[in-house]
Amino acid sequence: MIEGKLVRLRAFEADDLDASHAFVNDYETLREMLSGIPYPSSMSDEREWLSRQSCVTRGEYQFAVEDGEGYLVGRCGVTRLDWKNRLGELGIMVGAPYRGRGYGTEAMALLCAFCFEELNLHKLRVSVLAFNRPALRCYEANGFVREGLLRDEVWRKGAWQDVVLLSKTAP
Repeated sequence: MIEGKLVRLRAFEADDLDASHAFVNDYETLREMLSGIPYPSSMSDEREWLSRQSCVTRGEYQFAVEDGEGYLVGRCGVTRLDWKNRLGELGIMVGAPYRGRGYGTEAMALLCAFCFEELNLHKLRVSVLAFNRPALRCYEANGFVREGLLRDEVWRKGAWQDVVLLSKTAP
């Protein structure tokens, strides 16, 4: 478990299923993420996804984000690892009722520290829909800098949306 002042990053447990399922089925959450078509997940799909998140999973490291009272508030992780170039792509999701409390910003700081200190990565990168200002603020608060813009990259909210590329290198 990785501890912060507001949140802990921990392994997923079977009793995270209901909360996790609710988070990934919130339409506004899905529309803010860069995960393709904002389509709901069945309970069995979410159960299968959770069952694949373990310390023996190879190729990515996913964490449950838990608040100080033990409630699941979201998830974060490093995916698409490129070990040769010591590069990882990060992602985070905080459930709708828990946004705006600093959980995402602290979870991202803890995840970055894990990536640099434990995985020995050199560079971390993220892709964010340009209209997702809270996500951009979260990443920039954690030292990510804008590297580029993919214009008209994603069809969302009835229009073409830009995607902002950000990165952070090891201290």
